[in-house]
Amino acid sequence: MYFSFKTQPEDFLVKEVLEYPLDWIWDFFYIFFEKRLINTMDVINTICHEYHLKRNHLWICWLKDKDWITQQRISIHKKYLLQCWWENKFLSFMRWIKWITDIIDTWRHSSPLSVWKNKWNIFTITLKKRENLPEPLKDSINTNLINFQKNWIPNIFWYQRFWKWNKNFKKVLKILSWEEKISDNYEQKFKFQTFGSLRFNEYIMRRRENSDLLIDWDIMVNWRNAFWTNISVYSKNKLHHFDYREEKKIHEWSTFREPSEFQRTSDYIKWKRIPTWIVLWTEQLVCKDWTAWRIYDDSIIKESKFLEWGENLLRKIGIFWYRRPLWIIPQELERDWNNWDLFLKFFLPTWCYASSFLTFLLKDIDPKWCESNNLKILRINQL
Repeated sequence: MYFSFKTQPEDFLVKEVLEYPLDWIWDFFYIFFEKRLINTMDVINTICHEYHLKRNHLWICWLKDKDWITQQRISIHKKYLLQCWWENKFLSFMRWIKWITDIIDTWRHSSPLSVWKNKWNIFTITLKKRENLPEPLKDSINTNLINFQKNWIPNIFWYQRFWKWNKNFKKVLKILSWEEKISDNYEQKFKFQTFGSLRFNEYIMRRRENSDLLIDWDIMVNWRNAFWTNISVYSKNKLHHFDYREEKKIHEWSTFREPSEFQRTSDYIKWKRIPTWIVLWTEQLVCKDWTAWRIYDDSIIKESKFLEWGENLLRKIGIFWYRRPLWIIPQELERDWNNWDLFLKFFLPTWCYASSFLTFLLKDIDPKWCESNNLKILRINQL
């Protein structure tokens, strides 16, 4: 292996960037904090246990793993903050939690944090030299880094979602085959999301292998993945826009929702819109049933057998569909070689894994390194 990775927490830093200005209206208290060697759920569970809060009393943008330094936010409504003995007591307890290293800032806002409110994550990564990298391989890395600024990378779900040996997905299969009971808790819902996630991986890799980066009747979103205002359908270099809120009303409770009325048409501009596919569950937005690409989508859905479990089971689990962008491009990519150490800095939308970037950068150059760091492309045929 040519590189070592995460030999110390400073080798991997991720920082959340919000997409909206804060209004300072006193409804939700925001804390911007830094942690290392602890995952987000451990922080949340520790706070909930101390103050007898429920998981949904605390709001975050996204889960972050423990193996690096993260700078992220948490928010709490003022009525629950009062239950925690107000700001100073709450902040003192957060500082007490092991591996929270800093409270960077605090402020107030009229609404809570949520997954899609975090616009970007900034990643700062250092790959440290383990053995001398041959000059041709260094050239290949530099070529990849140049290409990644103009070519799409698959927006894969990575091992953090599936856990070691794909335990989460296998657990779901046992529940769906009635070998285990369904329980109403957050952890099990998270595990259930791996079912659609693995099917998504399979779909995106098949499209990549066929060079199907953009297909007629793809459902498109912009870089912010704004499902309320910016959904469109691609056809023949045009975008046909529709109001998703209205579509939800028209197709309420249906397993599949097709766009029924387009409001306007615009030209397709490359790089500004990204095709998507469903992360399988119920009440799903799909393209028109008479399109060729819907036929292919339906074949993947049928192959998954998820409809065989019935609507009641799917609703009882309480997980609903969403569409995930298929491709990503790192933004504002910086690189620097220092004595064969490689320094990288780049922006990714909040719905991406930095693992995607690293794996496709190095999988053909240093495969043993990818294997040792669990940077694998997990697919159905690998179960």
